[in-house]
Amino acid sequence: MKNNDFLIIKLNQKNEFRTNASFEINGMKFSAVDVKIDTGCPHTSFPMLKLGLSEETAYKLKEQDCQNENVAKTISFGVNDTKTKRDEDKRKFKSKRYMELNSISFKHTAKNFSLGVLPLGDFPISVSYDRTGNTLIGMDILKKLEIFIGKNQIGETILIACQQETKTFLTALSELTDARKLNV
Repeated sequence: MKNNDFLIIKLNQKNEFRTNASFEINGMKFSAVDVKIDTGCPHTSFPMLKLGLSEETAYKLKEQDCQNENVAKTISFGVNDTKTKRDEDKRKFKSKRYMELNSISFKHTAKNFSLGVLPLGDFPISVSYDRTGNTLIGMDILKKLEIFIGKNQIGETILIACQQETKTFLTALSELTDARKLNV
């Protein structure tokens, strides 16, 4: 069995599936980045300050993205953002006052993206230059994988993922459950 055929992640004490990712964004290479698997997140989101960029570098990159009409821009809000903040940010966004927004994200491509040991290729992702939250792997990437969550032989909750249903995936899965019972 090759190690890069599938990924196995154990649920941590905070009830999170976390692993490492490696990728390149705009010529900057990142490796062993701690990422959180988030099935409730529709889009993969990378807070660049969390990835080690200085505030000065992040500010310059935000300026470049704000001025570049070819870079898609979106706004997104946190669960604690008030209706007043949301409405104000929407007005600023419509007026193209992007530099004033902490809630703005920019679409980029994460090249040579790998999740744990799985090489997955290039993926569009959202980049934020002001936020410092978790680096989230959302459903836009997860939907490309075969995923199973279950208990292993010693009772730990694990996630098994691979690009396509393969023999190695079925072998790993059969260690958790009798795969013949999975008549999906």
